[in-house]
Amino acid sequence: MSTFYQKMAQLKNGKRERVNIVHLGDSHIQADLFSGTVRQLIQSDFGNAGRGFVFPYRVAKSNEPPSYKTTSNVKWESKRNVFPDQPLPIGIGGFTIETKDSTATLSITVKDQGTLDYGFNKFTLFHEKGAGNYSYAVCDDLSCKIGLIDSKNTTTCPFASVQNFPTPMHQMMIRCTAGDSGTCSRIYGMLLENGKPGVLYDMIGVNGAEFRHFNLSEHFQEQLSYLQPDLVIISMGTNEGFSAAFDRDVFTRNMDSLVTGIRNRNPNAEILLTTPGDSFRRSKKGRVKNPNMTIARNAVIEYAESHRCAWWDLYEIMGGYGSMGKWYAAKIAAKDRVHFSGQGYVMQGGLLYRAIKSGYDKYTK
Repeated sequence: MSTFYQKMAQLKNGKRERVNIVHLGDSHIQADLFSGTVRQLIQSDFGNAGRGFVFPYRVAKSNEPPSYKTTSNVKWESKRNVFPDQPLPIGIGGFTIETKDSTATLSITVKDQGTLDYGFNKFTLFHEKGAGNYSYAVCDDLSCKIGLIDSKNTTTCPFASVQNFPTPMHQMMIRCTAGDSGTCSRIYGMLLENGKPGVLYDMIGVNGAEFRHFNLSEHFQEQLSYLQPDLVIISMGTNEGFSAAFDRDVFTRNMDSLVTGIRNRNPNAEILLTTPGDSFRRSKKGRVKNPNMTIARNAVIEYAESHRCAWWDLYEIMGGYGSMGKWYAAKIAAKDRVHFSGQGYVMQGGLLYRAIKSGYDKYTK
């Protein structure tokens, strides 16, 4: 982590404007309680560069983080990467939404978190470009004259368009432009920045996701590199270990494929792997302890140590094999004994940040 810590020290000392962190994972991450806690803590200490990457999960008929809200006036087709055989390509967010309705609008409202102001003056839309795609008018509360996102223009970037605002905004809308020659709108996600020095902490979470699902996402690696991450935190393994057919070798190969792909496109990024926590699984006897989580945890650590990745051991922190039962009894885990309560995720976020900050403090000394 030394390269990352050096960048954080430069940021703290005013010698660097930005540090970019991407937290990638499954349903433990999509709700953004775990990752959101880390975001708030690290931005409170090192500076707030904006809310970061967001996806309109609500429009895709999925659960959305409480820190923002997306709405639309039409129904959109959606796909998440856990269903690779379904139509629609997958990009940076692990989800894709698409509509062929030329009257479609998509709105986002961002909420401040504690003392952190998440107003944004730079909006980046990750979307399909080229002939056949709708362009968008960019609207505020009063009018749709503040900007135009031209989906026909692929010269600057083949999958992203940027709109800057003169003042920070907490709410905005994009609307398919009237009379456009396009036939559909396909969106992969959005990036919200405020132009201030600090940390931009992007969350990319997909319910049910495994390492292999991101490997099968056609545009994921290319679009991820747009974020120029300095640190990529990967929190997966729960869904692989939940299967009775879990195979450690296949698991490791899929993990290696994702990490190698990220490193090849982002050679300046450090990788931090978090082990899956303990969990139970269903059986004819009800919910029972899951020995696969021990295997998955050991595989993550062995891989990290042999491939120069940092690792954080949530499994051991929880108490090891069978500890999910104690977390459930303490009412900080969900009834399924796989997920956690809001309090449980906030605890995890605090512990992960404490670990990162402890490493940073040792580095700076």
